[in-house]
Amino acid sequence: MAISLKERFRFNKLSNLLFVGVITSIGVSLLNGVWALYFYSFFKSNSLVGFFSSILSVIALLSFFIFNPLIEKYQENKIYFYSVFFSILILILLVINKSFYLLVILVIAYVMFSVLRADTFGIMYRDESKTKALGKNEGLVYSLSNVGWIIGALLLTPLLKVYDLKDMFLFAAIFTTIALIIFIFYKRKIRKPNYVKIDLIKNIKDFFANKELYRLYLSSLGTSFWIGFIFVYIPLYIVQNGFSRSFVGVFLFIFLLPYLTEYFVGKKSDVIGSKIFITLGYLIVGIFTILAYFANQINLVLLFLVLGSFGVAMTSPTREIYFFKTIKRLEEERYYGIFLTHVEVSLLLGKIIPAILLIFTGFKTVFLIMGLIMFVFFIFSLKLKNI
Repeated sequence: MAISLKERFRFNKLSNLLFVGVITSIGVSLLNGVWALYFYSFFKSNSLVGFFSSILSVIALLSFFIFNPLIEKYQENKIYFYSVFFSILILILLVINKSFYLLVILVIAYVMFSVLRADTFGIMYRDESKTKALGKNEGLVYSLSNVGWIIGALLLTPLLKVYDLKDMFLFAAIFTTIALIIFIFYKRKIRKPNYVKIDLIKNIKDFFANKELYRLYLSSLGTSFWIGFIFVYIPLYIVQNGFSRSFVGVFLFIFLLPYLTEYFVGKKSDVIGSKIFITLGYLIVGIFTILAYFANQINLVLLFLVLGSFGVAMTSPTREIYFFKTIKRLEEERYYGIFLTHVEVSLLLGKIIPAILLIFTGFKTVFLIMGLIMFVFFIFSLKLKNI
């Protein structure tokens, strides 16, 4: 009976974290669907939107290193609570704010708290997962998170027909508040080891001295590289080609549907390994992004981008599965934050490279170059072990 209750409690805690993740993702989806369009209302330039978004990625990247010692020292559930709480306050302030300079400060603060939220959530979820079911559980958390993203994208279409862009901040705050309430009700106590002074520089050196982690880091860059490009530039591309803002929600909804396959990808990776999904995923993205360059109609361009998302859905859960299967459990807190910097590094590249290109050329050429870059990540992934 004692074993049964223990296993049942473990399942409940894992399920609760999943539910929190889904609700949070709805709010995040609402934000990511309008960030670029909202920034464009200030900058009036695709490139400037890209450069500003790139600066935010740099700040997020630095935040990973700044907060890494904090996460090792304090309980993840407390850090998660405060990061989400202050994120809600910032979103509310963004709704009533009219100053551009205050907007910049608030957005920077939101990005920093988002880093804390993502890092601590990942560790809590990993701690509740059994090693043998890690692939399945990672695929599940990604798939359910994508359900939240899809719901958020679906909500964008009717909301943008009635409300202004900045009103999406309020709706995002509402969903984030609901997620926080659920987390408070179901939060767990985590026993932490005694705090030991952390040598961040040593952690970074040791991380990249590990050949498998180094190779994984390089091959992981492609996923968020492509996603960053899509969420910053494609909403602008859609609106500037004559579609309404509400159509952005339609595109993002369809674009995100292939990500529902991540649960099955994660589950299958427990059987045949992660490498095959990472390499095949990048190959698919590269091919369809280059095909978008040759397409003559915007509908066909958007179709190819949607088909490319099937490839990214293969890489999203498997990169973390590979990470957790490469290191020991005691090394998670030491290395996980460093590993997660690949997200912001790749987002930075996925934003700044098109921003530079758009100064000299149009979207068509950008599609070609982005597709070719995805083949570089495909080559990186070939060096991974099949684990």
